[in-house]
Amino acid sequence: MTFRNNIAAFLWGFSAIFLALVAVMTFVFFRDGAPFGFSPIIVTGAMALLWIGAVGFTVYSASKHCLRVTFQSDSHIFIIWPFPFRKEERIVARNNIAPATVVESTDDEGAPYFHARVPIQDGTMIDIAEGHHRASCEATCLRFNAILGQPSTEVTV
Repeated sequence: MTFRNNIAAFLWGFSAIFLALVAVMTFVFFRDGAPFGFSPIIVTGAMALLWIGAVGFTVYSASKHCLRVTFQSDSHIFIIWPFPFRKEERIVARNNIAPATVVESTDDEGAPYFHARVPIQDGTMIDIAEGHHRASCEATCLRFNAILGQPSTEVTV
């Protein structure tokens, strides 16, 4: 059984599209010059700001990872954290993993946001699911804990 958390993939795609859009706008600017009635210096400054924003957003989104947790038949769990340009892998014994719990927090706008969080014995926390729907995270916790063979617990933070 495999659990996936691909929330970061949206950021990767959005930043790639934004970066491509800025590149196309820059190409058109170099090909055609500034639009009629606009100062080339102001348009160049605006393009520079767009490039700073696009590169900054791309760096930020590249620092976010997805997650894949796979239960193996030999009582081990294979964890992969894929980033856009690299990946981290780890194998953990099942007895080093605590049951998954639902952790409540708030998003940037103050709305409730939920994580199906799994603590590993060394203090690492992995979020096997996240989103605005508590029931979805609870269902993921129940499935994870059933495979892990441990009872489900719940924490609100």
